[in-house]
Amino acid sequence: MSLYDLRYATAELTRAPREDRRPTPAKTLRRLTSWQWMVLYCRTGSFSAEIATAESRARLQGRLDAQRIRGLHRAGHEIDDADVLPVRHRHGVLWNAW
Repeated sequence: MSLYDLRYATAELTRAPREDRRPTPAKTLRRLTSWQWMVLYCRTGSFSAEIATAESRARLQGRLDAQRIRGLHRAGHEIDDADVLPVRHRHGVLWNAW
């Protein structure tokens, strides 16, 4: 993000009284860089849309895991052998949105 600011240079502040005039500010360019994760990588520009997308992906992954485990059970495999990944709760997405 770029912002313009008006600043008085030291040379201008000393030269203006000698020339019997008011000092003139110079336009300076300032750049701001944000390093927040959601600001840098938010695709839609909306935090709520990004959170909803991440939450729907997590729900879909949970459904796919449940279908896989159900398929293993119906095929006669032990359910204890199924690899269940830890759940990523919505709290993490909300926490990253700040």
